Amino acid sequence: MIKVFPIDFIREIIVNTLWQEKTKNANLFGGDNEIYLESFYSQLKKDGEVDRFVRTFDELADQQNRKGLIGSGVILAPENPTITNLYSAMIIPMSYTCSIRCTYEDRDTMIDTINNLIECLKGRKVDIAQLRCQTDEGVGYYLFVVGTIGEDLYDNKPTILEGDFLGAISSANETLSTKLNAIITSLAAKNVDTTGVGVSEHLFYYEDSGILKVAYATKVGVNIAWQEIVDANTYKDFAFPPEHDSFEKYKVSLSFDSLRCDTPRTLNAQDYVEISFGGSATLVNNGVMFGNDLVKVSFKKKLIKASTDITPNDSTVYFLEPLEMPSGNSADTFANKLLSNKMISNSQTDGLALSLQYTFIADMNISLLKQFFNYARYGTQATSGAYISPNLIFEVCEYWSSWGDFEKNTFNAKVIESIDIENTESDTLTISIPLQIQGENN
Repeated sequence: MIKVFPIDFIREIIVNTLWQEKTKNANLFGGDNEIYLESFYSQLKKDGEVDRFVRTFDELADQQNRKGLIGSGVILAPENPTITNLYSAMIIPMSYTCSIRCTYEDRDTMIDTINNLIECLKGRKVDIAQLRCQTDEGVGYYLFVVGTIGEDLYDNKPTILEGDFLGAISSANETLSTKLNAIITSLAAKNVDTTGVGVSEHLFYYEDSGILKVAYATKVGVNIAWQEIVDANTYKDFAFPPEHDSFEKYKVSLSFDSLRCDTPRTLNAQDYVEISFGGSATLVNNGVMFGNDLVKVSFKKKLIKASTDITPNDSTVYFLEPLEMPSGNSADTFANKLLSNKMISNSQTDGLALSLQYTFIADMNISLLKQFFNYARYGTQATSGAYISPNLIFEVCEYWSSWGDFEKNTFNAKVIESIDIENTESDTLTISIPLQIQGENN
């Protein structure tokens, strides 16, 4: 059960992403010393909390910045978020708006910062924990973002990066290195690039007995040694979870509207501008699947079915991003009618037709999509080179990732029926590709 307001999940994701990007690029803004974002939804239980709320409001209203603060702003939900009417799952779709004020001189860099934020988060979901912490005032709750395995590519493989959540380790009487190396081995077997673990990527999150912890990896020859570490202010560019006694797993999928910049206004003898953006988001508990849990889809030309199978001379692995991905499982059945069943028919299944459909933006910079476009619209085809053939079999891989649960599903598929090319309302062309999963034998 969530213990904070849903809008605070979005606020934490934005603040965390800005800080992370600042550690990578000093020319961007981010971190508590440069950008302050408030939601104003915090519960105020004591007089001290009320006083801090008033001071924060004054800072935002009068631009009474702390030293070095470049931008200050507010994020809010313009409408009450709805809660999907299910008792077994938590699904909260919502809209949000965010405005950040900065000086006119900092406007261009702030716009670059927000555009980079949108580039990092659009089309993705974020795994975020709700930690239960013991404070001087009693029980408190803290939101904490972790990385998702496989969201980035390296050498045509989904890769694991520093800050990713590896998963939960068992209570077996084994060393930490044995337990975490078993996870790394399993990921490598699913085509995840793990070569950076312990070499260029050292710090990772994992779950142990219901607690979110941090492990440090060191490559020793061909082996990886792991040790649990706590925050000693040594790794300033890495976030350590605060001390807690339990945590719950949530996910947020985000979309964005474009930026808007108001005309400059004079405040305290300085010119300020207000930069606004917004969008929509959906907050769910970990058991609910997002479309964005599908972190990668790859296509590779495998063979062309003929009297003698033809091996295509294009071995490229194409990673594509679907807008939509419906599927179906159609069973071929025949009736089994027995008088002893009192006129009730039974059915016998003798075959399955597994169909999938992917819808892609018609991006002509991606060679395979250009081939699909020419094949669908003009019938351009060939059995060699950069072309599609009607009996071409693809090897398709889907990579699903959520809170350390990483799955790779590989299957053979061929195009069936009609490839549809349509205009969206924004005049963007889309390509809908219907596929049928193929068995190994013919």
